[in-house]
Amino acid sequence: MANDVSSNPMVLDTPGPAILWPAKVKVNHFEFHGYASQASRAIIEGTDGKVKWSATGNSDLSPVVSQHAGWINGIVLDTLDDGKVLVFIE
Repeated sequence: MANDVSSNPMVLDTPGPAILWPAKVKVNHFEFHGYASQASRAIIEGTDGKVKWSATGNSDLSPVVSQHAGWINGIVLDTLDDGKVLVFIE
């Protein structure tokens, strides 16, 4: 599957250096789903290279949900060991 930035929530499952959203965007929150182990990681960066959200799997493999994120400068899925990240836009 490929990243889908055309929906809300955005569904991200393919990490890499590509800028998925180049402009400033207001994010309600992020969710990390479908990962295989407690050691699984997901890292979202802005286009400025700063980490905006980092998640590590829960021991019971339940979704990891962020707090309200607010305005961020673009979206890059820097790291995703497995699973997918949902990005809820306001």
